[in-house]
Amino acid sequence: MPKTVAYLGLGTMGGAMGNNLVKAGYTVRGYDPSPEACARAEKSGILIFSSPAEATAVADVVCSSVPVPEDVVEAYTGETGVLVGAAEGTVCFDFSTITPEVSQEVAAEARKRGVFFLDTPVGGSAPHAAEALLTVLVGGDKDAMEKHRDVLEAVSRSITYVGPNGAGLRMKLIANHLVSGQLCLLAEGLTLGRKAGLDVEQLVEYLLGSAVSEIMRVKGREMGRKDYTPTFKVDLMAKDLRLVAAMAESVKAPIPFSALTKQVFTGTQALGHGSDDQNAVREYFERVAGLNA
Repeated sequence: MPKTVAYLGLGTMGGAMGNNLVKAGYTVRGYDPSPEACARAEKSGILIFSSPAEATAVADVVCSSVPVPEDVVEAYTGETGVLVGAAEGTVCFDFSTITPEVSQEVAAEARKRGVFFLDTPVGGSAPHAAEALLTVLVGGDKDAMEKHRDVLEAVSRSITYVGPNGAGLRMKLIANHLVSGQLCLLAEGLTLGRKAGLDVEQLVEYLLGSAVSEIMRVKGREMGRKDYTPTFKVDLMAKDLRLVAAMAESVKAPIPFSALTKQVFTGTQALGHGSDDQNAVREYFERVAGLNA
């Protein structure tokens, strides 16, 4: 017998994911405070209800995609929330990106009712959601995840179990930290290139074929295991960053991210890692974070 899934939050992401669940053969019961979102979801075959509790009443699994931590709390622990209507043993997958602490608090409340609440943040955007190509990170009860892995598979291309409640969100936030920083640094670099008289489109094409576009693949594993066998030394990159700073000054282009990066490399040199691979910048961050090993 097909499973019944309640889906809370039927906006851009939730609507697409709910639609994929319908396509996969699940009965989907939905809720969203927006009449427009409900109308779109209803056209795709999602049954619409007037509260999270009503949508959840006969569901095997509850999924949610809502904007902010307060929305998750209200959807699950409010007067008409999930925990009012969910049966014991119900498994909840929260795809929202919220604080790990709030997610853990909701999970603790759910456990009191015999309900499993897992943080399952996703990687990807609206096109990935529409094509069921999201990546899912999971924090929470592993057996509960495995029991309804099929639901996660219907909306994603990969599922990674990370650990206890909150772990999935912590990994997602680190990923967003890196993506946002890379985007800012890319914008900074393209602006510097333009001010220095370069063709920006040509610069982008060059970067796409260079190590810049592959830095995680090229350096990630080595940095992870603290392999600092030099292929390009800290000293050499520190020298190049001084050259970057000089060029930026000559064309009057602000480069705050690069300036900070230059200080990190200088700090890494001061720690005695000048002859090590540039991966050794990890030692600088660990030292200032108070990590001794």
